Amino acid sequence: MSDCYNIYETFENLSNTGIKKAKQRIDHTIIKSILAGMLLSFAGVFLLTIGGGSLPLRDLFGTSIHKTIQALVFPVGLVLVLLTGVELFTGNTMIFIVSTLNKKTTWLQLLKSWIVSYCGNLLGCIIFQFVFVYYAGLLKYDPYRSYATHYAEVKGNTEWHEMFIRGIGGNWLVCLAVCLATSAREVSSKILAIYLPISLFIAVGFEHSIANMFTVQMGMILGANLSIGKYILRVLLPVTLGNIIGGGFFVGFLYWYLYLAKHEESHDHQDGDVQLPEKKPYHIVKQNDDTV
Repeated sequence: MSDCYNIYETFENLSNTGIKKAKQRIDHTIIKSILAGMLLSFAGVFLLTIGGGSLPLRDLFGTSIHKTIQALVFPVGLVLVLLTGVELFTGNTMIFIVSTLNKKTTWLQLLKSWIVSYCGNLLGCIIFQFVFVYYAGLLKYDPYRSYATHYAEVKGNTEWHEMFIRGIGGNWLVCLAVCLATSAREVSSKILAIYLPISLFIAVGFEHSIANMFTVQMGMILGANLSIGKYILRVLLPVTLGNIIGGGFFVGFLYWYLYLAKHEESHDHQDGDVQLPEKKPYHIVKQNDDTV
């Protein structure tokens, strides 16, 4: 047995995952969506804590080392999400595109999943922000508080098109992490498969809508000069749209087209129109028990 699924098997498994998600009870979907927002928030508070606490390293060694440190801690959030089977909106943008184009789920089921998981993720982040961070006083004092507010203000003042494009890149990498984790058979391999793309996305500065639901909103709760309206229009909206394109098109559609669309036909004509010589039938010979 191979240590991983091949690309065809991986996307067939993702398509089947879409079926399971579409058929599960609505209360399970809601609870899993809230949990996903909360689990990703663990990584969000980890990122803000490390980001604020490692500012002296940034002053000594530059911005790159600061971003790298943050990139090494944030992937734990997606590890928690994927290994516990909860509902993350950004992953569903890819999974349901694959299963729907593969005619195993409907567009209505896709919209239902996206809306429920998105709202549930948002609610989970809000609950975690107030209960487990704000009222717990985790980011109450500097340098953590000032870093969190500055973090939110920087994102709120970034150009709309920049946030949109960063959102495409962010969920492109997140969904590739989901694909790689799906292809792996062992837990250790899944964790490594998640860590590499997510670390890359954080280090280079791409955007993730659900991560921003925690980090940016946390900065706003702590006093950042960013209004709710500006946050929605300048951060949440462009990043969400970018995430849908990054996950839905660059991974979901393109890989469905390459590996699932007319799959049987691609197997029959792997070498184009070239006619291969007919193979003679062979007999299966029973091997001895000690044959490797």
